[in-house]
Amino acid sequence: MFMIKNFLNIIFFIYSISCASQIILPIDFENNQITTDDFVNFDGGTGSVIGNPYNNVQNSSLTVGQIIRDGGQIWAGSYLVLADYLDFSSNTHISMNVYSPISGLTVKFKLESDSGAQTERDTSTTLSNDWETLTWSFAGEPSNTYNKLVLMFDFGNVGDGSVNSTFYFDDITSFDPSGGLSQIDLPVTFEDPTVYYSVIDFEGNGPSTIVEEGGNHYVQVIKTDQSGTSAGVTIGTEEGFATNIPITNSDTKMYAHVYVDGTTQTGIPVRLKIENSNDPTQSVETEAFTTAAGEWEILEFDFNNEASGTAALNTSYPFNMASIFFNFGSVGNNDIVYFFDNISFSSPISLGLEDQIIFDYKIYPNPTSNTINIQGDISDLKVIIYDILGKVLMQDEAQESIDISFLKKGTYFLFLTNNSINSTYKIIKK
Repeated sequence: MFMIKNFLNIIFFIYSISCASQIILPIDFENNQITTDDFVNFDGGTGSVIGNPYNNVQNSSLTVGQIIRDGGQIWAGSYLVLADYLDFSSNTHISMNVYSPISGLTVKFKLESDSGAQTERDTSTTLSNDWETLTWSFAGEPSNTYNKLVLMFDFGNVGDGSVNSTFYFDDITSFDPSGGLSQIDLPVTFEDPTVYYSVIDFEGNGPSTIVEEGGNHYVQVIKTDQSGTSAGVTIGTEEGFATNIPITNSDTKMYAHVYVDGTTQTGIPVRLKIENSNDPTQSVETEAFTTAAGEWEILEFDFNNEASGTAALNTSYPFNMASIFFNFGSVGNNDIVYFFDNISFSSPISLGLEDQIIFDYKIYPNPTSNTINIQGDISDLKVIIYDILGKVLMQDEAQESIDISFLKKGTYFLFLTNNSINSTYKIIKK
């Protein structure tokens, strides 16, 4: 009897361990999918599962995750161990619903494995005392490598256990942002409906937006006075282009269509950087200078002439990613708007008539709390505001100042049209 009892205890123990480890995405903390005991805390962070203290239309879940940071280290947090390794072959992004007491705080999402492999991404909260969905892109990361989700809220600061060091989270899931579209590749025209076009701002740049006007698509870039001197935008995702840039010692040039609005200044430095998406130390940068303002021009970038203080071209590197920097080395200017289009290698794409059509509008401030201003000729202009699901929330004749105080905090799309040219802008209500 004693031996049978011990045997049953062992079986129960193994079963309990097995059940406790069956954490898979998506995670919603409902139905005891995860318990407080599943959290592994470190360096001043304490994770738990609690009743949702802020149940509202943004998050009506009954239970959520909570992390309180109290002393310890600036990286205090907690992690969960998944039952299986993450697959990034298609679902390259991870999103999480977050409730933060303060906006502008860094939320670090780190992935680890039992073998020691690790990678991490940062994003920032944009709301305070409300739920919002944050997203981290792990495009380019290997599949079947990571099985730990490490969460560090307010990274860089030591918590004090107060309400300002208490964070709630829910609905952790992986997804494919492309919707099944093809990976971006050169030449980049922003016109192929079968390709997933996106851009990534860094060092305070943007928000940059792919706009459509008169049937033509290109990227609008605003380098604000709050951005860094080397702020820029990556063309595509962290995964880079579908194929490597076929650069050789004798074929070293790339081209871009560029338009500068809001200034008559010429000679603005525009830097283009190409790199290995899997190894950022393998890169080369070069610069060209604008010769026109208020019209499209083609800039040529020769990587045989690397930018001062940067590495020389090494054609053995597998370059598959490109980033562009406007007015590199200088602080941004809220009144100047840059546009780029038709990124190509070896030979330029010719300027077409459609490239000459551009709305001379600026949408500001963005993000904003209550009002969006439209700078430009608004006669015969209509404005439509959509939510991210495409629902029309407002439709009216355009005014120089548009009241959006009725909108909830979040991301929306502002559509401008004069029945011949259309333009869409992403706006953020904070």
